[in-house]
Amino acid sequence: MRFAVRLPALLSIALSARLVAAQDGGALTLDAALARTLQQNPDVRIARLRADSSRAEVRIARAYANPTLAVAPNNPWQYSIAAPLDVGPQRTYRIRTANDGVLASQHDARDSERMIRFAVRAAFFDLLLADTLRSIAREQRDIFRDLLAADSARVRAGDMPERNLVKSELELAKSEADLLKSDAAVRAARLALQSTMGVTRPDTGLRVSGSLILRPLAAIAALPTAFFSPDDSRIARRADVQAARSRTQASEDSRSFASALLIPVPELMLVQQRDDPFPNGQHYALGVGVQLPAWNWFSGERERASVSLQQSRLAEERVRVQAVTEIISALDQLRATEQLAKKFDAGLLEKARSSLETARYAYSAGAISYIEFLDAVRTYGEIRAAAATSAHDYWVSAYAAVRALDNEEAKP
Repeated sequence: MRFAVRLPALLSIALSARLVAAQDGGALTLDAALARTLQQNPDVRIARLRADSSRAEVRIARAYANPTLAVAPNNPWQYSIAAPLDVGPQRTYRIRTANDGVLASQHDARDSERMIRFAVRAAFFDLLLADTLRSIAREQRDIFRDLLAADSARVRAGDMPERNLVKSELELAKSEADLLKSDAAVRAARLALQSTMGVTRPDTGLRVSGSLILRPLAAIAALPTAFFSPDDSRIARRADVQAARSRTQASEDSRSFASALLIPVPELMLVQQRDDPFPNGQHYALGVGVQLPAWNWFSGERERASVSLQQSRLAEERVRVQAVTEIISALDQLRATEQLAKKFDAGLLEKARSSLETARYAYSAGAISYIEFLDAVRTYGEIRAAAATSAHDYWVSAYAAVRALDNEEAKP
């Protein structure tokens, strides 16, 4: 989906200096924040450690059992060494199950990165919005400061009643309080971003470099919502769906392993009798042994594996349905925020700006009342804040769609 009209410089002018954070080398960009997050975020690091641990499980599954050394004293002295011939189906399915666990943990690590990328992006744009709202509060404060100075001069000249001066002082006090709240919100947003990134020593003076200016997302918005189903190939590529599928495969291999327990693993033995030879005249003899399932037919293991497989299949189905729901909801939300942004693009913000300038000139000429001028100032501030918020919501929705599709190539 493309914008019906090209986004002109309207939003760029309206949000201008405060929609773009500091551009000098000391400011943190979104890409730099993501790179640092993938290196130091605890959740991502834990997920990667789990993947490393699962690879160790493969080495454990591949390991052969240690041989057993036995001594039979006297009558006569015998020495024996025995080792199981672990080359049958038990070994095959044991290793397959471990490999499936590795794949599942690797997909879990990818899924953790998918989620944390969105969290950092959302926190980054939260900070941009907080900084923009602070600039709006600062501009409101400056307007009322100038208004108070002008009203003071008019009161001294006898052109205005003193009650208007008191109202101007009150409005200035309110705007200064709003500015202080905005400063606190910016610091909180900075801390939230660094906390999401995994920074151990957050900086309340962090500066970021970014923009709330809108850009269309044709690669995402063109996707039809009705086309998605649990069997869609794009659903199957999601990290969480792949992890669920790997766990289902691991359960299938575990069930096969449980059935393979009925096939005994042979044990090869070598016996040495030093003093007297065996009847064949040799001091060495070979032996073979097996463990017979006489009392334990491993029915519990097989039943447990079958139930685990059913649980894995249900869990995989649930993950697929949740993925479809998330994608459709994310794309719908993206289109809704895009439509709201178009309304500001249609000229609402510029009309508010023009109305404010007209009201300011009319008030200075005595053509409108103080209440009408205050209403124009507040309306302009509210529309600017709404425009910034809609741009913020658009970007968060866009990255939510990227997260839902698990497709970094489709990012803005």
